[in-house]
Amino acid sequence: MRTPLISFLMSVFLSSAAHSYEVIVTEQQIQDTLNSRMPLTRQGRLATLTIDNTAIDLLDENNRVRLAADVQLVLTIGIQSRGNLIAEGDVRFDDASDSFFIDNPTVIDLNIEGVPASYKPSVIQLAQQTLAPSLEGQPVYTLSEEGQQGIARMMLKSMTINDHSVLLDFSPF
Repeated sequence: MRTPLISFLMSVFLSSAAHSYEVIVTEQQIQDTLNSRMPLTRQGRLATLTIDNTAIDLLDENNRVRLAADVQLVLTIGIQSRGNLIAEGDVRFDDASDSFFIDNPTVIDLNIEGVPASYKPSVIQLAQQTLAPSLEGQPVYTLSEEGQQGIARMMLKSMTINDHSVLLDFSPF
């Protein structure tokens, strides 16, 4: 025989499982937000670096993202060169703002025509100083009003990246 309290707790538990809410955010939705921020430019002492045409790739392992971008380097003496960079970062969803963030964006490779290998670390540092501030602490995608209503008062239970999308599973508990 069940007591009223046990019956109530069981119904709350079962109803919470029935009221979980899934949201799928595609790679393209995140890409569109990043495209609206491009190009990124930073001027160093001897050169100006511009990052543009960023393409993202959501990585299935460890909820990470890879960014590939075109780079233009203009030296103060007027010499211009082009190339590309690869960066990676962690994908994070923040319940409070219903937004995605890319944390710890790190330039892992950079190739620019005509830049000697001895200058590559300095150019990577300039690229890191250009990319990181534009990503860290700024959402790369925020759920729409419809999504916010559906997940009101719910907390993120899990986040999984697969098939070029992010699957968010929300639950009231």
